[in-house]
Amino acid sequence: MAGQEILVFPVQYLSLTDTLGWQQQIPNRAAFLAALDDQIEAAMSARGLGKAWTFGREVERASKLNSIMMTDARSLSAEWLRGRVLPETTVRDPLQSQVRGLVGLKGSRYALLPVELRIENRGNGTGVAILRIVMIDSRMAQIRWVGEVVGDPARTLSPALTASVATHFADLVLAP
Repeated sequence: MAGQEILVFPVQYLSLTDTLGWQQQIPNRAAFLAALDDQIEAAMSARGLGKAWTFGREVERASKLNSIMMTDARSLSAEWLRGRVLPETTVRDPLQSQVRGLVGLKGSRYALLPVELRIENRGNGTGVAILRIVMIDSRMAQIRWVGEVVGDPARTLSPALTASVATHFADLVLAP
């Protein structure tokens, strides 16, 4: 994957149970997820992928510039991907059209869609961030890979919690 042009969509959803009392520390979910998008871009760019890959903020900007023809890249019809999804599953409309349109703007074929960031209580006052990611072949309209990246446990909600999941995501693509 590292040698290909890949489009990395913005993270779509945030899910957390408030057993840790962290929900009140996230007054703006969109800003929280945008910060994670920036961390993903920074982690991937640090490994040399910044020139060939297109990341969340740029995808969002392109979708807004083409808003007459495109949906907002932050509100894709990806809800169904939060459940059980297997590789080789066909991507259905309207998500298929949304992905194809946005990926086509950059001339790429593959897209990584960070579907959902879940923050879970791991006991002993620690939480962990888990990022569900789906790789989509936009030409074939098929899911090629589904996985979850688990960040490092943390005792507080801080940028370090999401930075660790972004780093582990980058580890999947290209070892440090």
